[in-house]
Amino acid sequence: MDLVKIGKYIAVKRKGLGLTQKQVAEKLGMSDKSVSKWERGVCLPDVSVYMELCDLLGIGINEFVAGEDISQENIRKKSEDNLIQVATDSKQRQKHLKRVIAVLIILAILATATIGVGIYQFIRPQNYILAVDQDSVEMKTAQLLSGVDGAFLFRYTASDQFKTLTLYISEYQSGERISKEKMVASFEDTGAPSNGMMIIVPDFEKFTVKVVLADDFSKLSTDIPILDDVQDRAYYGRSATQIEEKTEIKYEEEQGLVALIYDNDSMSVIPIQEFERGEVRSDNDYMYYFSCQFGK
Repeated sequence: MDLVKIGKYIAVKRKGLGLTQKQVAEKLGMSDKSVSKWERGVCLPDVSVYMELCDLLGIGINEFVAGEDISQENIRKKSEDNLIQVATDSKQRQKHLKRVIAVLIILAILATATIGVGIYQFIRPQNYILAVDQDSVEMKTAQLLSGVDGAFLFRYTASDQFKTLTLYISEYQSGERISKEKMVASFEDTGAPSNGMMIIVPDFEKFTVKVVLADDFSKLSTDIPILDDVQDRAYYGRSATQIEEKTEIKYEEEQGLVALIYDNDSMSVIPIQEFERGEVRSDNDYMYYFSCQFGK
């Protein structure tokens, strides 16, 4: 996120309301020095303060993250862009950390010749999918942007080249798969990205799931309807299960990401690995299983 842009936006909105930095700070239970740092772009407030600050300034969370007013017709697109930006910020910090680690390793090499195994671990090809930590600032911000049903963000790193990235959406009713759709990003002409995001955002109120495939150069997105024509669907309970650890990319093989579960009675949370193995139980009324495949 652009801290300077957001800071200037906070200042403009504060002044427009005729409030001083001290008054804003008092209403939030913070110090005026903190508000000053936000407005100068030195840092952002803690994520726990975002909503309270937005309410005080009369802006939406998407406008806060974007650092600008957003018209109603552009709010949906800006929400997608904000989600991608939030995740990208974390990736950029990781790149910086890797550069620091690289310098440390070089220094260690100069100091000792017994670091061979460690060097191999550092330079070997990296091909993995990683769920963004639920407790991270990035994920907490993404959850605020996406609403009460939250968001599922998966970051991938692929040292090996691939030609396609396919996201599959399988719908199950009482354990039986009734449909399987796919969303394909092709890189045969442009070359595959080494890093990217797969974003899944359920919206129970609208009975849709937004799916986004994004990298540094392109973005694909679509809305998937859920619980179509289901009677009393507004009263269904909901849950989810997803991959929790760093998962190695297995090229030409379908790999699970997340499953969204809906039931009008009691529900059973199924490990994502059972979906991968095709061992889907019949406990739940409706399930939507999202999986991916990197194709060479």
